[in-house]
Amino acid sequence: MHPSHTPYVIAAGLAIGFTLHPGPARSADIIVSTERVVGNERVAESIALRDVTTEGGTVSGVLSNTSGKLVRDVQLLIVHDWLWRNEFHPGEEGPSRAVYTTVPAEIAPGGQARFTYHADPPLPERSDGTFKTSVQVVGFVEVSGAS
Repeated sequence: MHPSHTPYVIAAGLAIGFTLHPGPARSADIIVSTERVVGNERVAESIALRDVTTEGGTVSGVLSNTSGKLVRDVQLLIVHDWLWRNEFHPGEEGPSRAVYTTVPAEIAPGGQARFTYHADPPLPERSDGTFKTSVQVVGFVEVSGAS
C-alpha cells in the first residue's frame, strides 16, 4: 500500500468505529452480573471429577465443588477415541468423536452433583477396534456472593 493512503485507511476505520458505537452507554444499557465463566486455569483446583464410569457411549460420574463459591453449568469434554484392532492396517475411517456437554446443576461449596451423558448418536458397534472414552472438566460458571 502506498504510504499516502494510510491516513485514509485509519480515518475510515475510525469512522466505522464511531458508526458502530454511536455514543456512550446509558445507565439502562449497563448490565451488572455476579456470575462469571471460569476457564481452564482454575478448573482443576475448583471442580474434582470422581467415580467416572464408561460403558458404551454412556459416561457417568460425580462432580465435587472444592471451591468456596457456588458453581453451575459445569462444562465437560468427552472424547471417544477409536483404537484400531490392527494399528498397522487401520480401516478407512475411524469413528472417534469428541463432544462438549454442560451439566445443568448448581453445586454448593463442598457439595457434589452426579451426571450421566449418553452419546447421541450412539457409538457404533464394530469388531475392528474399540473405544477408549475419557472425560475432563473444561469450564464452569462461578456465582459470586453465593455460598
